[in-house]
Amino acid sequence: MTPPSPRLHLELGPVLVNRTAVYQMCKAAPRALAARGFEVASSALVARLNLDAEPLNRDEGRWFRRSERWLRGAGYNPGFFLKTRHLTGLIPRLRHAKGLSVFFDPVYPLFFGGLDRGVVLAYDASPVTDPDWHPPGVGLLYDVAFRFLARGRFHVVCSSQNTADHLRANWGFAPSRLTVLPLGLFSLDAPAVASDKYPEAPFFLFVGSLDARKNVGGLIHAYRASGLFRSHGIRLRLIGYCHDEFHPIRKIADRTPGVDVGGFATPAEMAACYRDCLAFVYPSMLEGFGLPLLEAMHHGCLCLSTICGASPEVSGDAAVYVNPYDFRDIVRGLRRLVAMPEAERQRLRHAARERSMMFTWSRFYDGLADVLRQVADEDSESIKN
Repeated sequence: MTPPSPRLHLELGPVLVNRTAVYQMCKAAPRALAARGFEVASSALVARLNLDAEPLNRDEGRWFRRSERWLRGAGYNPGFFLKTRHLTGLIPRLRHAKGLSVFFDPVYPLFFGGLDRGVVLAYDASPVTDPDWHPPGVGLLYDVAFRFLARGRFHVVCSSQNTADHLRANWGFAPSRLTVLPLGLFSLDAPAVASDKYPEAPFFLFVGSLDARKNVGGLIHAYRASGLFRSHGIRLRLIGYCHDEFHPIRKIADRTPGVDVGGFATPAEMAACYRDCLAFVYPSMLEGFGLPLLEAMHHGCLCLSTICGASPEVSGDAAVYVNPYDFRDIVRGLRRLVAMPEAERQRLRHAARERSMMFTWSRFYDGLADVLRQVADEDSESIKN
């Protein structure tokens, strides 16, 4: 007879501020784990949430807004937060006392005072290893969080082996307390509808946030140096969040002939971009996983990837690789994409599509469910002894 699954408390704090892949994970997780037999309760710090990761009622909506302020305050003034967290952490601990706690980001256990066990999802270590890529104060919070997790009885689920290796090397996590579970693809079923705001021309496509670690500036400079706009009319299309006209990437793009900054795109427009691009180019400095790359592979794009971070774990032998720190290597990679024989181009497209099928949310949540049952069993045994 199969023993009953443990009761879970899902701490979905990223929904307070995050609108990226982690946000989508948090929205889907309660139902995904409930479907696997768990009794699930969810929160966003002090706010109780339903199975759709929304506040349970109007009162919980007020707690949700208080939690937003608490979280943002921790980022603005991490020193004060860290000094007071053991006292303020009593509130979420009392409100969410039952079940095995599952945190969808390494920082959130810090908000629960003296809690010293649970399961935590970690996506990358760059807030500490590369703090210049993140807002001030974030690196300090993550460093304290990783040290705290390493000292406690937490089990960490990493989205890549690269992240697991960083946690072992930098904070001394035991391998037995780390599990690697690659992420999956979100729904990509929208019909392709091309936008009329772009010139009709062959184009390289980049999709992702326009921040420093994505190396968008390096990509633009390499694209300009490649001469491919002048010689072949090939454009570079950037699809990513660009909050104002003074964003440094926009300034570089505006000075570079052939570069189009697209900003937000609908799912239908994204599908058309993936379908029509000459190649998907993603020379990121570091990816904890790399969902835009996986999406491009799913659409059968010819892909230029990076040798750094988790990208090789995603693209395997289905991409052209460059060193993102070597400007000339990116230039060579772009030129190789254009000069590639059609047979090789089709082989890589097929390999990308086939490899993308390995990464599913069903596989991720099945693996997470196994980890949760294992950790719950270990906790039960430690209590008996």
